Amino acid sequence: MPGFFRRGRRLATITTAAAVVAAMTACSGPPSASSGGTGAASSACTATVSKDKVKLVFGVGSFSSAYWQEVLKGAQAVADSAGVPLKAYESKFDGQTILNTLSSSLAGGGQGTAIVVDPASNAFTKPIVQTAAASGARIVTLWNRPTESHPWDFGDGCWVAHTAFDGGDSGKQNTEALFKAIGNKGGIVALQGIPDDPSNKQRLYGLQEALKSDSNVKLLDTQTANWTAAAAQSKVNALLAKYPDKIDGIFAANDDMAVGAVEALRAKGLTGKIPVTGSDGSIDMLNLVKSGDAFSTMKTDAYGQGAYAAAIAIASVTGDIKAAELPHEHRDFYLKQEFVTKSNAQQAIDATNNFDASKYSYDTLKADLWGDIASPIDDTTWIPAVTVG
Repeated sequence: MPGFFRRGRRLATITTAAAVVAAMTACSGPPSASSGGTGAASSACTATVSKDKVKLVFGVGSFSSAYWQEVLKGAQAVADSAGVPLKAYESKFDGQTILNTLSSSLAGGGQGTAIVVDPASNAFTKPIVQTAAASGARIVTLWNRPTESHPWDFGDGCWVAHTAFDGGDSGKQNTEALFKAIGNKGGIVALQGIPDDPSNKQRLYGLQEALKSDSNVKLLDTQTANWTAAAAQSKVNALLAKYPDKIDGIFAANDDMAVGAVEALRAKGLTGKIPVTGSDGSIDMLNLVKSGDAFSTMKTDAYGQGAYAAAIAIASVTGDIKAAELPHEHRDFYLKQEFVTKSNAQQAIDATNNFDASKYSYDTLKADLWGDIASPIDDTTWIPAVTVG
């Protein structure tokens, strides 16, 4: 699978990202006067092509992540059913890689190009959208969006939609379940992803909200593991040494980090003795929850996230939808998710394993592109700058 896009390090400042956009714009021809800085639709961002001229560029953080594999599988089902070629790239959580790859993909112009990508960091969202807008490509973003920017007020109409899952709800439900598992007393540690990532902030905000209601549980430490299992395993090894016999539970802001935490516990003979929570509902984590090696996760519909994002992006390019005519709640929204413990883990595993590509065909989704929406994104329900530890 060719090498692009998602969550990792905040590798460069917005100044650097903006400079790259300026260089790419100079090479690819004149953008609109606003260069992506307005929600008003430019002619390039409203032009359409027939479906046989569409190409889909899809960026994921890691090809090795079970979550991103599911996202791509959903997107591929849509692309195959629509007869649209899909080119997937791996960013390895590097926003600069996304910008560089888009520069190459859009070198000949963006007409007919549908892009779906997690910008990896809020710092890169606007430059990435500007890059798409400068070429007339349509873009749907996942996870990372600055609170002050929305598809309807930035991107010259080329930023079609943004979608994520409610991290505040995930963080709160996982933490409350974790507290019950440890008898509502003792010490816990937390593993966070990328501090700048909204989903990370939201999930930690949910953790904080739960901590406020239970003074008998103490947060001993928070470590940054950048969404990866390897980093999490290393961090948990260090935490176990730092807090011997004091860690009663582990909160991980995503499943990959939770899996790494479980592996660290396994090496010490502690699996099942120290409950671990995660979020995303990857098949690896679901199996750990079923076995009792992990305690809970929030299952997001990764197949659906990839499929709906791909379908919306393609529909904008072909003219099946007109972004400027959509209500805000159809352009910035959370998708549905389900809390999973051992009691319903097998049901969640079955749903993941029994993938039905026909459920995610373009024509099926086009009939109701908003059918999986849980709610509009409301940034006032969480604290954007929250940090824990």
